[in-house]
Amino acid sequence: CITELGSGRGTLLKDAIRTICKVTDNKIDPVITILEKSERLITLQKENLRNKTVKWISDIRDLGIEPQIIIANEFFDALPIKQFFKKENNWFERYVNLKTYKKAEFNDKEVNIKIIEQELNFEISKDQEIIEYSPEAFRYLEKICKIIENRNGGLLIIDYGYLDLKIKNTIQAIKDHKFSNILEDIGDSDITYNLNFNLYANYINQFEKLDHLITNQKKFLTSMGILQRAEIVSNNIAFSQKSDLFYRIRRLIDEKQMGELFKVMLIKVKNNKFKTGF
Repeated sequence: CITELGSGRGTLLKDAIRTICKVTDNKIDPVITILEKSERLITLQKENLRNKTVKWISDIRDLGIEPQIIIANEFFDALPIKQFFKKENNWFERYVNLKTYKKAEFNDKEVNIKIIEQELNFEISKDQEIIEYSPEAFRYLEKICKIIENRNGGLLIIDYGYLDLKIKNTIQAIKDHKFSNILEDIGDSDITYNLNFNLYANYINQFEKLDHLITNQKKFLTSMGILQRAEIVSNNIAFSQKSDLFYRIRRLIDEKQMGELFKVMLIKVKNNKFKTGF
């Protein structure tokens, strides 16, 4: 079973299904599950994936009992985050004061970081000055890791991120395709952050049966043969379409663009030796 977390318009799944059917001569009709809570997006997904076997769920616990190939493409960076800052030897959580809506400001409140680490089951504050993470992301990870342990399969995460041991302050707001002030245009800006994949790796290490592989998007896509595939496709299209194709591919794999900014992580059971793309 192929499951995508937050499928957007369903474009990725549509392409994946088409490819699977092509390489298997239509001998496999993959069972598709989509975790989605937006009725508007579900409508778009149904249009894009019509005539396909698709099941929609709103809770990860509603997944079937089959081995799962779970895809999280720009899913975790859309979840709410918490931020903590170390001042001398104490930790403070950052909040947004919305008492005056048009003059929102940051306020910091002292917290006991050990309580948070007990909930996460690992020492997130070790050697850190800043902590930035999504509690909801780790709740998803916990459930998914247990599913993989019990049913096999894997989780493929593709997202903005970095591999530094030190956690950074990466929260940002984007409006009209430009960076904007997080405390301005509240409700009209897209607020996101970059995943610390080393932090995810540390969290996954508590699951004894699981292993993980990490690389950047450039290495993953080139290892998977994106350039060879582009050459094959470009033989049968006009020059203008060919130029557009290679422009898009360059954007995906260029280290100054998405090639390095995006990371790819595979979580699987240790006895599963699959490592294509890594």
